[in-house]
Amino acid sequence: MTDKHIEPSEEVSISRSQEGTVRLVILVLFFLSGACGLTYEVVWMRMLTLVFGATAFATSTILASFFGGLALGGVYFGRVVDKGRNPLLVYALLEAGIGIFAFLMPLLFSGLTEIYVSISRHLAVGFYGISLIRLALSFLVLLIPATLMGGTLPVIIKFFVTRQERLGWHVGQLYAVNTFGAVVGTLTAGFFFILMLGVKETAYVAGFVNLLIAGVVLALGRRPAVRRVVDTRPREREKDRKEIREEAFSSKAAHLALWAIGLSGFCALALEVFWTRALVFFLDNSTHAFTTILTAFLVGIAVGSLLIARFVDTNRKLLAWLGSTEILIGVSAILAIPILSNSPPVFQSMADVSVDSMLPWKWMGMRFVNSLAVMLVPTVLMGMAFPLASKIYVRNVNRVGTALGNVYAVNTIGGVFGSVVAGFALIPLIGVQNGIILIAAINVIIGCVLVLSEPGMQYRMRLVTVVGLGLLSGSVGTFYLTSGAIILTSYYEEIESPEVLSYEEGIGATVKVYDDRVGDRTLSVNGFPVAGTALTMQDIQRALAHLPLLLSNVPSPRVNIVGFGSGGTSWGVMQYDVAAVDCVELVPAVVAAAGWFPETNHGVLSDPRFNLIRGDGRNYALVTDEEYDVISVDATSPKMAGNGSLYALEFYELLKERLSNDGLLVQWLPFHLLSDREVRMIAKTFLTAFPHSTLWFTPLRQYVILVGTQESLEVDFQSLSGKLAMSNVQRELEPLNVTDPIDFLGSFVMGEEALARYAGDADINTDNRPYLEFVPAMAYFVSDMYLLRNLRNLMDSRESVFPSLINIGETNEKIAAVVERVQKRFEATQHSISGDILLRLGMQEQAEAEYNTALQIDPQEKNWLNTIWLYPRR
Repeated sequence: MTDKHIEPSEEVSISRSQEGTVRLVILVLFFLSGACGLTYEVVWMRMLTLVFGATAFATSTILASFFGGLALGGVYFGRVVDKGRNPLLVYALLEAGIGIFAFLMPLLFSGLTEIYVSISRHLAVGFYGISLIRLALSFLVLLIPATLMGGTLPVIIKFFVTRQERLGWHVGQLYAVNTFGAVVGTLTAGFFFILMLGVKETAYVAGFVNLLIAGVVLALGRRPAVRRVVDTRPREREKDRKEIREEAFSSKAAHLALWAIGLSGFCALALEVFWTRALVFFLDNSTHAFTTILTAFLVGIAVGSLLIARFVDTNRKLLAWLGSTEILIGVSAILAIPILSNSPPVFQSMADVSVDSMLPWKWMGMRFVNSLAVMLVPTVLMGMAFPLASKIYVRNVNRVGTALGNVYAVNTIGGVFGSVVAGFALIPLIGVQNGIILIAAINVIIGCVLVLSEPGMQYRMRLVTVVGLGLLSGSVGTFYLTSGAIILTSYYEEIESPEVLSYEEGIGATVKVYDDRVGDRTLSVNGFPVAGTALTMQDIQRALAHLPLLLSNVPSPRVNIVGFGSGGTSWGVMQYDVAAVDCVELVPAVVAAAGWFPETNHGVLSDPRFNLIRGDGRNYALVTDEEYDVISVDATSPKMAGNGSLYALEFYELLKERLSNDGLLVQWLPFHLLSDREVRMIAKTFLTAFPHSTLWFTPLRQYVILVGTQESLEVDFQSLSGKLAMSNVQRELEPLNVTDPIDFLGSFVMGEEALARYAGDADINTDNRPYLEFVPAMAYFVSDMYLLRNLRNLMDSRESVFPSLINIGETNEKIAAVVERVQKRFEATQHSISGDILLRLGMQEQAEAEYNTALQIDPQEKNWLNTIWLYPRR
């Protein structure tokens, strides 16, 4: 038997066939790599914000560290792969390293937490000092994995690119494929994996995929045909070196393109920050909204990169192409401004959509459409910039790894600076609209310089192009500059027809104060009302202050408040004999708005006993070693992005460590915004940390409050009576119809055993399984249903406060009289709560019958009067 003779031409044919198959496999693997990369960004950002806090400075520090590592990886591994002979081996090692770190990161984060807490407690370094420490620590822990990720693009391009005339196609194709993978990673992590598997487990899945990619690439690299292809690459490049030099752009053009792509990255990320700040008003401020915005942004980038890839290698006037692209980015960004100012909120667009199992998907689709309406054209143009700049900058295909690493690094670093400058300087100083116009102007200037530098065009043609596009962008920008700044308005604010009194686009959030023209003022953060002068707002603000102080048996307690709002809770706490009050507020502009609510906060900021701490409430609980007797958590809805961590088991356990032995914790539970399952989940989570928990209505029964104590709650009737007799406390509570202890005790819902039965076997909301934040927020569509169902369930589980009462009276007669009043009030409020439910259903006559029954049992039960006022006849 003789070996089959293979002609040289046949061997080449076989090699090329094998190469085509390998390229297709590598494209699929690079797609998966992109998905893993964005998964890590989402997951590690969540983990690190739990350590450093959710402030704008902390999150920017984390992002800067992550992207800094990516840039370093692009530069370093681009040079490494240019020195070696086998880019597939380097790529496999990079993917394997990323996968290994996916499994190591939780352990590293745990050690990082201990270091950070120790530094924060023992070194008085101030705000900027701690910011630098955060930067150093986050960079330290993210350096290696982010560097490995940053190296994948130049390394894999090194394998694909053999000839200069196909460079643009391969760069555009690979960049698009990786970015489409990033789209999938963002969607799957944000909508599925974190909810179904957990945060750590999502990272582990991505790590397994990275290891799988590494294994497949190593297996491919061992195949003889593939090894022959890899081994012949250096000889092919040497052979084509003369042709490459003839085709390459000049050194001047290359450096100009590098500067342009850096500034383009700066502008792109700055625009993303502006669009995100604006779009949350129309989409909602949930985690899923941010996921949708990022997805839409990446889709545009990927589409643009793929589109230009087909044309970039056939055109020699690439400086003009890149310049025109930059000018059009600026023009399209400005033209998108009216979409931002006139878009109806997405849930308003879905007002007629039926409530069914498909509603979350329809909602997600509408969010995506709204995001694309603003970002699609400019992001598609942004996606074209990277392949164009790469084609110009890479002057020697034998050094493609180094050159592409430089382009990638400069673009990434530009993006870091763009996001920081936009978030910390431009938005606070000139606002979203003017910021967009300024960044668009930079894009136009970049474009004009590039077009004027194009050697392949006649000077007159270059001048005509620049003048024409410049006039277009200038006239559009001037129009919007002179037409007045847009004021972003959400669904919640729009239904009030507000008159805006104060509007500040500050660092981290947009804060607005508006008058609803009924005489009430409201404070909103990113479109979500958080505090104000309305009776419903006073109901929760005063309850979070007075409920814990009335129940506390600690003389001169130390108090910690999480959330300042309009200052109503802070002022309420100061009406008692407190030793000190530490209030933590995340958003600086919220504090600045306090002057609009003098009747609510009464200038509490100037009280020497009151200490305002600007930062993240959870982070403060992590790093402080202070002990408190009362902690009041005025967190906003757990459905808002980042707020779920304030309803997590780990947060409650941190607060338990901060409480004294006789201390107590209270937290708002917004049952009108949550499903029955979610309400029970919060109760179960709270009970896990505080087994001795009770549940209370706010005085007007608009909300409920969880109260956690170290031991079983004992309500000292005599102490309660004395506090309620204080004139300043009476002034605060009389508008809420709380004038004596019986009125206060009538708000009791259930004790620890009943609350445990109510919570049942509900899931526990944790940092690793953040159900509350990742289950779609449906209250926009079914808030009435949520409220009614939860109110019914609470009423069915409700019990009398009597077993928790102590020190009721000195004589049996007095004790009996108090017990009788407490029991009557309980029975009466059961009927008035039933009346509340019927009234909300529009059943006026039946509601009035229940209210009359309540009055017959206890003529002093009068909180239902406020319910009538709040919910008039329909």
